[in-house]
Amino acid sequence: MKKWIRFGTGRCALLGFLQAVLLVAVAPSAVQAAPLPDLPTRPWAVASVDPDHTDDSDLKAFADAIGDARVVALDEQTHGGREEFLLKTRLLKYLHQKMGFEVLLLESGFYDVGRLAADQERGLKIDDTAPGNIFFMYAKSDEGRSMLRYLDQQKAAGTPMLLAGIDSQHTGQLSGDTLLSGLAQFFQGRGSKLAQGPDWQSYVAVAQPLFSQKRDAPAADQQAAFYRVSESLQKELCAAGNDHARFGPQWWCQAVRSVQSQATTYWSGGKDYQRDNQMGANAIWLADKMFGGKKTVVWAHTVHVARGFQRGPANLQAGEVMHRHWGGAYKVVHFTAARGEVLDFADMTTQKLTQPQANSLEAGLAKAGYTLAGMAAPKQPVDMPQFNYGYATHPPEVGVQGKLGENWDLLFFIDTMHPVRMNR
Repeated sequence: MKKWIRFGTGRCALLGFLQAVLLVAVAPSAVQAAPLPDLPTRPWAVASVDPDHTDDSDLKAFADAIGDARVVALDEQTHGGREEFLLKTRLLKYLHQKMGFEVLLLESGFYDVGRLAADQERGLKIDDTAPGNIFFMYAKSDEGRSMLRYLDQQKAAGTPMLLAGIDSQHTGQLSGDTLLSGLAQFFQGRGSKLAQGPDWQSYVAVAQPLFSQKRDAPAADQQAAFYRVSESLQKELCAAGNDHARFGPQWWCQAVRSVQSQATTYWSGGKDYQRDNQMGANAIWLADKMFGGKKTVVWAHTVHVARGFQRGPANLQAGEVMHRHWGGAYKVVHFTAARGEVLDFADMTTQKLTQPQANSLEAGLAKAGYTLAGMAAPKQPVDMPQFNYGYATHPPEVGVQGKLGENWDLLFFIDTMHPVRMNR
C-alpha cells in the first residue's frame, strides 16, 4: 500500500518536505536474554555508534539482514541527530570494508557532487571542497563531516569509495557559477550550436535563478521557451549512445533533466512535484550505468529513500522510484529514537523530540531497557505505531507514518538523540 504524503511550504535546501519516522538501535541489558513479548521481533545489541569502533561482531545480524542486496539506503529523519550521523558512518564503513559496497550516492546536487568527485580524483579533499556545494548539514557539522573524512581517508589509502550526488535540486555554489556555462562548453566542444543564440539565452535567463532557490514562475511564454530548449538539449544528449562517463553526454542528460525537474517543481508551487522522481532516476542511472552495477549505498533523508511514499500517481518519492526499479535488491535502513534533541536545519535551533506514543515501537524498545539496538523486519509489517517526526516548519499531524517491513527493511533504535555540532 502506497503512502500518500501531504507537504506544506518550507524553507532551506529540502523545504517543504515532511518526514516519515525516526528510528535507530540499542543494546539490551542482561535480563533481555528471553524473548520480549511486547516487541514484534527480537532486537540485537549494538555496541557503539562510534565510526572508529573496531569490533564489528555486533553488526553480523545487520549483514545477515542486508543479505545480497545491491543497493542499501541509510536514511535520517531530521538531518540534525548526532548519534544518527555517527552510526550511519559506522554502517557505511562496514558496508564498504566488509560487504563490498563501492559507491556512495549522496543527497546533494547531481552536478555539484560530480564536480567535487572529479576534484577529489585529482587530489583535492571532499571535506575541504564540500562547504557551499554539499548539503550544509553534512558539510558543516562535525558528525556529517565524519562521513566526508572517511571518503578522503579511503581515497588516500588506495581503497576509495566512489561518490556522486542524486539530488535534482541544485543549490550549490558550483551549480550557480558553472552548470550552465559548463553545459554550453560541452555542446560547443561537440560542434553543436544548441547552446548558442537567443533561445539559449532565454533558457539561461530563467534557469539561472533556480540555483538560488528562486521559485517565482516566469511568464508563460518564457516557461514554454525554456521547455522547448530543454527538450532539444535532452534529445541530443540522452540519445548519445552508451557513453556513461562523468561529464559525458548521458551524464549531462541527467543534469539537464534535473534542471527541468527543479523548474517544474518550483514553478508549480510543488503541485507538480518532480524533484523526487528525478532523484530516483539519477540514482538508478548512476548505480546501473555510470558505476556499472557496483554495490551502492544511498545516504539521504527518510522521505527520499523509504519505499511506498508518493504525493500522487505521477509524483513518487525517490525511494519508491528506486524500489520499483530494483525490487528486493533495494533495502532501506531506518533510524529512530525515543527521546532527546536534534538541530533543526531550517532555523538552526535545538528541537526536543516529541515523546513517542505509549504503545509505539520506540516506547517498547525503551521500556525493555535498550539504549542502542538493531531490528530486522519480521515477515509481516509491524503494525505498532512508530515514531513520527516532522520538521519544525510543519505541524506534527501532517507527518508521514511509516512501518518496519513496509517502508523500510531494518531499523536502528537510539534511546537518546543529541543535536549535531556545527563547526564551520
